[in-house]
Amino acid sequence: MKHKITKKQQRLDTIARLEREGRFDVDYLPKSDNFILPDSDFKFVRTNIFYRMACIFCRTVTFLFGPILCWLAYGLKIRGKRNIKGVKGAICVCNHVSILDTLFVKQAVGHYRSYHTGDPHNNRKGLGGYILRRAGFLSLGGSFGAQKNFAQTLEYLFKRGAIVNFYPEEALWQGYEKPRPLKIGAFKYAARFNVPVIPLFVTYEGKRRRTVVNIMPPVYPDADLNLRDNARKMCDECSEMWRGVYERVYGKPLQYDCAANDAIQQQ
Repeated sequence: MKHKITKKQQRLDTIARLEREGRFDVDYLPKSDNFILPDSDFKFVRTNIFYRMACIFCRTVTFLFGPILCWLAYGLKIRGKRNIKGVKGAICVCNHVSILDTLFVKQAVGHYRSYHTGDPHNNRKGLGGYILRRAGFLSLGGSFGAQKNFAQTLEYLFKRGAIVNFYPEEALWQGYEKPRPLKIGAFKYAARFNVPVIPLFVTYEGKRRRTVVNIMPPVYPDADLNLRDNARKMCDECSEMWRGVYERVYGKPLQYDCAANDAIQQQ
């Protein structure tokens, strides 16, 4: 008698296969075609009063109900908030392990000052996209003009003390425990605008796999390095900090499938 394969088992099998192949940035989840790809006229953040009122409303809703949802669904705990006391105008980087981990980040660094980058497929048309953008979603990708506007928006937000979240692993792997190789894009922005990077790493702890967001001390740019070397240095430091949290929490060295280890070493 054949056993029915559950969606969870399919997900675990897919993630295990991608790990064996060393394809850590592949998103296995289906993507919507109903999205807005930013162009040179796309406004990431608006300054008119109606936009601001809508932002305050959406952020207040996540402030009031986000923590309740995260506690009931995940038993969410934030560890290390003292590490970012007084930090303003920064990038944070988090492993991408849940469809709701944006709410995890909001609770960790602040509902009213955080912004969250993501794939343009999440920049939906209609009411859903309207709410996401006013809750702080910033779409990546798009035309050259859009990317220029995006960079200008980051500079504007940093000057206002905002914290902008990136998922440098790129793809969402639900429930995956290990840190994956980091893309350097977020760190280039940190070096370019001379802002610190706050490493966040989500772990699952205890018999019930309680979700914990670990906040580590910020990594700062080095004034003596050029942009490329600065970005690489911060990226490597954050990667090592993620690894350290993983090995401390799970009590074992970070090790991938053999084929995956070979793929990483060749990068």
